[in-house]
Amino acid sequence: MNSAFAKVSNLKVNRSFKIAITLASSTFFLYALSQASIFKNIIAGAFSCSG
Repeated sequence: MNSAFAKVSNLKVNRSFKIAITLASSTFFLYALSQASIFKNIIAGAFSCSG
């Protein structure tokens, strides 16, 4: 029973760790995109409402 609990808690830690890694990498990717002026112009053009 103790080892089963250890497995479950380990799975939870792994899952939350994967989620944290994914969030961190996507945040860094978005930050890098926003720093690139070409992508900044594309995003500004995509979101600008004036024709």
